[in-house]
Amino acid sequence: MLEKGVQKTHLLARQLHFFANSDPDMPAVPVPITQVLDWVLEHICAASEHPFEKVLGRENVSPTAGDVDFANFDSCTGSSRDQCGAFPNGPAQQMEVLHQELNFVEGVNKASVVKQASDIQASSVKVLNCHDSMIYVLAPLNYATVNGCSDATIVLGAVGKAVRVEHCERVNVIVATMQASIANCRECIFFLGVNKRPIISGNNHNLQVAPYNTFYRDLELHLAQVRVDPTINMWDKSLALGMVDPHDSLSHPAGVSDGQSESASFLHPDRFLNFVIPKWFEVESPRQQTKQNPFILPKPYMAAQQQKSNALEDMRQCLRSSHLEDNKKQELAGAIHSHFKEWLYASGNIRQLYCLQNTELDSTGID
Repeated sequence: MLEKGVQKTHLLARQLHFFANSDPDMPAVPVPITQVLDWVLEHICAASEHPFEKVLGRENVSPTAGDVDFANFDSCTGSSRDQCGAFPNGPAQQMEVLHQELNFVEGVNKASVVKQASDIQASSVKVLNCHDSMIYVLAPLNYATVNGCSDATIVLGAVGKAVRVEHCERVNVIVATMQASIANCRECIFFLGVNKRPIISGNNHNLQVAPYNTFYRDLELHLAQVRVDPTINMWDKSLALGMVDPHDSLSHPAGVSDGQSESASFLHPDRFLNFVIPKWFEVESPRQQTKQNPFILPKPYMAAQQQKSNALEDMRQCLRSSHLEDNKKQELAGAIHSHFKEWLYASGNIRQLYCLQNTELDSTGID
């Protein structure tokens, strides 16, 4: 039993790189909790479902055999890795398995990408280095990662295991998931339908969280497939873990005192808007369709939505009952159109219109 315990200890040290050089005769070296947390979220959780997925050395390019650290896969001693039962054909087979386990949406700039369930051939998705774009991944997934994105809106379908968002700036993320993890992000808003407490770690600034705010045709079907319960939403119970590393000059600039990782504030109900996913991304289906947000909104957000709806209806009634001359009606319509256009650009929602326009042209066969 003792020998087995020693073997397991050596295996753990080999897997946990920050313990690998520890000397049992020396005092314990402190390890930042954020480093341990990052390792757990990126390796242990994923390994339970995808034992072959590895963190890539260069996430902004497609993986190659040289990108993968094979040392942690080596469970055979005194023999060639090619003789291991898991990968009898060596690194080539390992990379093939890796590609089967992952889908990448990468390097999108000032464009829109739509991925539906029929387009996703794996159970995990990585959205990497996308900027000023609209990304829709409307599919049931086990894992999703969003890394290095800015000025983008990213809509993920139903994620049954975990979502990790890191190193993003001015990004809106909309996702229904079991677990969400956020690290090293700035000025981002997260619209969450999440069954467990969201975890926030690392160096973050001006993060906001809000309840889930959208739906699409197959959302409830996808939620059931990955076992995410829409009656449970812990979006407002985030857990901030770890301390900002004082030795990291990038995440801890001079003059900033040591402190706990910054948590997220709640998006004010008056700023909460429903996000509409275009229906012509979908095809007709005899299956029962989701017709509304399956996550119930908290009362303050529900009241704010109702207030906006009432104000819109009052304006419509006022316009219908007004007796304006034709030229005045044209002036009023022009003023409304101008203010709406200004709002589209100021809010960034103009990107959605470009997306809709391109999709409509594609559907009619027009270049």
